[in-house]
Amino acid sequence: MVHQIEWTEPALADLREVYEFIARDSPRYAQRTTERITEAAARLARFPQLGEVLPEFAHLAYRQVVIGNYRLIHREDPHRDRVLVMAVIHASRDLPPILDSR
Repeated sequence: MVHQIEWTEPALADLREVYEFIARDSPRYAQRTTERITEAAARLARFPQLGEVLPEFAHLAYRQVVIGNYRLIHREDPHRDRVLVMAVIHASRDLPPILDSR
């Protein structure tokens, strides 16, 4: 079964911020990094359980795929055959306060 990928507004804002931050030094590397992140998200359509359970939220359905220095946070909604991309966060950032606000 193929799932639909839905990016939340905060996750799209995260992706734009990643691009803008990296593009200050290298627009080419910024483009490549955001492409790698979106490609990883696209793979979730066929493999919604890809990645590992978030250690910070082991009791919830959140998972992460690590792409370079970034964590693509997602969760499957099997009732609607979709995967929600919740956040794209630099690995050095503290995750719980970020997700609590989403």
